[in-house]
Amino acid sequence: MADKGIFQRLLEALGLVQPPPPPAPPPPPAQPAAPRVDLDDERIPDSSRERAAQIVGLVADLQERARQRGLTDELHELERISSVHLPRLLESYIEIPPEHRSEVFRQTGRSASFLLNERLDKMTARLREISKMLARDNLNAFSTNLHFVDGHYGSSESPFD
Repeated sequence: MADKGIFQRLLEALGLVQPPPPPAPPPPPAQPAAPRVDLDDERIPDSSRERAAQIVGLVADLQERARQRGLTDELHELERISSVHLPRLLESYIEIPPEHRSEVFRQTGRSASFLLNERLDKMTARLREISKMLARDNLNAFSTNLHFVDGHYGSSESPFD
């Protein structure tokens, strides 16, 4: 943009001419759509389908628990797992032509289905960590109540001591 002349700046300062509006910000880059994978797709090994179904169920349960507590960071992570990470992992497995899956074994020493299950197990482990974190407050409240009752009604062995 060329520098404005003194006369133009004076007219703008006196309010006789409106300065041009600032340019509109560029639109955000489009995010690629998350793939849609059918868990009943026969190209996915049975053991992987079971693991994926378990992940879907865990995510749904954890989303409800996180929503009730207003935990937005956890909700975002759970949404990414269910709508991006899980579908992309399964889709990337499906897209390997069966006759070329042996190349994965030659490169890694493990079958593609083994590696798929291993990554699904990692997702499940992360979901269990989130579940444990969400349960921590409940466990602390339960422990506090046990101590309260023990203090008022007599002490007993507490699993939280």
